Amino acid sequence: MMKKLLPLLLVFILFSCQKSVVYTETSDDFEDNRWMAKDVKTFSFKLKEDIDAGDIKLKFSHVYDPQYLTVPVAVTIEGPSGEKENILLNLQLKDADGNDLSECSGDICDLHTFIKENVPLKKGDYKITLQNKFAYEYLANALAVGISVERED
Repeated sequence: MMKKLLPLLLVFILFSCQKSVVYTETSDDFEDNRWMAKDVKTFSFKLKEDIDAGDIKLKFSHVYDPQYLTVPVAVTIEGPSGEKENILLNLQLKDADGNDLSECSGDICDLHTFIKENVPLKKGDYKITLQNKFAYEYLANALAVGISVERED
């Protein structure tokens, strides 16, 4: 009996933790694959209802082996009541052993990382800005950057 219930339990656990995307947007207008330091990307969206436990993720696409290991990104989240939260992320592209943390297909790699995880999000208007804080005028080999907001179903 237990052998029959175990697969059902695993399927239930797998599907009970599904997330649904409530907003996603990507900006891929990097001329010559360069994300200029002064090029602040802004994403504005409206949540139609409160979310008890939501995730805000950053998506970064780059060419394979971009010649840097980390990408510093300044994130500002402005919520419905006008409050602003500033977060400095340091995107790791490789682990300590030099393995890619991005998912690569050919020469294109995508990295997804949490900006905020499992947080309540009130309904209303949001604005999220992303700015590359690389030490130089631009970040080379950048293809796209974006955000997604997910909630647990």
